[in-house]
Amino acid sequence: MQQLRESTCDYDTFVKAFTEIILQMMGKDYSVRIYKVIKNASFEQDSLILCKSGAGFSPGIYLMPYYKEYSEGADIFELAARLCSSYKSNEEDKEEEGFTYTLENVKKRIIYRLLSYERNRRLLEKIPHIKFLDLAVTYYCLIQNDESKISAIRITNEHLQSWNISVNDLHKLAVNNTKREFPPVILPMDDVIQEFQDEEKKALYSNTVTEEIQEDKANKSNEQTNKMYLLSNSACIYGATCLLYKNLLRNFSAKVQTDLYILPCSIHELILMPNRRDIDKDELARLVRSINRTQLSYDEVLSDNVYFYSREYNAILQ
Repeated sequence: MQQLRESTCDYDTFVKAFTEIILQMMGKDYSVRIYKVIKNASFEQDSLILCKSGAGFSPGIYLMPYYKEYSEGADIFELAARLCSSYKSNEEDKEEEGFTYTLENVKKRIIYRLLSYERNRRLLEKIPHIKFLDLAVTYYCLIQNDESKISAIRITNEHLQSWNISVNDLHKLAVNNTKREFPPVILPMDDVIQEFQDEEKKALYSNTVTEEIQEDKANKSNEQTNKMYLLSNSACIYGATCLLYKNLLRNFSAKVQTDLYILPCSIHELILMPNRRDIDKDELARLVRSINRTQLSYDEVLSDNVYFYSREYNAILQ
């Protein structure tokens, strides 16, 4: 370990040493496993999981951020102590709640998120999912959702086997939980642009009444038809998932009294555009592709396609 104190080492050496230090700090009741985790868009990262004897599954901790801090001069022992302290604090909270990762305990924590199907093919082989348009509905166990932090564990095929439930069962649990934990927000784009000029994006969402468009604006059909709207959730994280919320598009299209074009800005937000005769869907698709390639990181891209919500069929068409 002396060499690690005096100079930095390569990533693999760091992981080995870091794991040994964590085991020493946590004690004999714990073991450590390193998994190759496929993240969004099939990126691989090493995830460290601390396993306590007799306990259920634990959240994975990605190691690359720790290595980055180490390579920038942070002490490896201090990093390990911080990780252990955070883990023990979370573990104590769960013990006080009497929490274990049984189906009974997690069923009110199951949520879903939308990802690109094509960009996540490798990941989707390992996790339960449902195909929706050119997207994939994926599932998570929400660990924490408050002002300080949002954290969730991705549910895998192994979890389903352990709980002895189907993907459809999982989806039914997620439907109400997701909307409750992450209520939808619809904002006129003019308001979004104005708020961006004045304050941080998060403040914009937290001060907005969800899903409701002011009645005086809703009654001005001509004005509404020329507007665009941003759809996300109250946390601004994985807000495109609102696309799945029951009756959301039907109710909103009734307010603006027209069908809707849906532009997938990212996994976090969508743009709703009331249908007009002068709209060229192909041109909208070119705009979406341009944004995906120039403004977003690869794992934030949701789709290159533009969707269309039909009031007549109450359905989203591709």
